[in-house]
Amino acid sequence: MGVRTLIWTLIGLLAIYVAIQLLKVGRRPPPAPEAAGGDPPERIAPPDDAGDAVAVAPATAVANGEAGGDRSERVALEMQQLRRDIGQLRSEQEEQRKETARLREQVVRLEQALAGVHAAQQVSPQYREAVMLVRQGLEAEAIAERCGISVAEAALVKSLAQRGEAEGERDEA
Repeated sequence: MGVRTLIWTLIGLLAIYVAIQLLKVGRRPPPAPEAAGGDPPERIAPPDDAGDAVAVAPATAVANGEAGGDRSERVALEMQQLRRDIGQLRSEQEEQRKETARLREQVVRLEQALAGVHAAQQVSPQYREAVMLVRQGLEAEAIAERCGISVAEAALVKSLAQRGEAEGERDEA
């Protein structure tokens, strides 16, 4: 074996050793912060609406079995906080559902008003009222009587308005 082969072998072994050490460091849990008076209490649940937080025994005491009764109390407090959170989320979800339904109704009303405006823009001023009455669902005789036009004119306006609505629906689809 030459000197060159020996050097490359040592470099390869050194690279493997460094890789193993890096893997070991990556798997270690982060060190716990040390306080002068012992371990700080863990914070189990985020503060609720009243602003109080649940503090429990230090983690090392629970891990060593020193505070066994505190653990069940901690779990009970945590469950209570979770139930409050779930209740709050449910009420918020219900409010959002009501708001969504209200907004849908408003959109439908606005679409109907917009359709009426579009129809009024496309009709001569003489027949605008007749078209609006067609949209309200009146028959040709009632339209003729209210607008002072003949029944044939009212029937023509009605058929044109209904055809325009059908074309508008096809264009949207």
